[in-house]
Amino acid sequence: MPKALVVEDEDSIRWILAAQLEEKGYLVQEASSGAIALQRVGEQIPDVIFVDILMPFMDGFELISSLRDNPKTSDVPVVLVTGLDPHETKGKPRQLGVKYHLTKPWEPWALDSVLRKIFNPG
Repeated sequence: MPKALVVEDEDSIRWILAAQLEEKGYLVQEASSGAIALQRVGEQIPDVIFVDILMPFMDGFELISSLRDNPKTSDVPVVLVTGLDPHETKGKPRQLGVKYHLTKPWEPWALDSVLRKIFNPG
């Protein structure tokens, strides 16, 4: 069973995404902050991590940077889950090696598309 971590400070969004992933057969852990996410990753490395950008204390980019600096998590696929326009992120996702993006609010097909790109490329 594939493992996913959903990092989102808004409870309702985190719960919706977690429920959708569970329906698809994922074992899901949740984190409401970057610090909690790092703790969860230390306990069990997921197969994919969904990260919100705008979070208090440690934003999504800081979290992704920490994940990329750790040899154990540097290759884990990260999906940005955000309402920000890609131009507002100023190329930061690409600098951090983030290839996947899910725009809030998303349609179920968009989540399916991202998961296919990650786990069944080509």
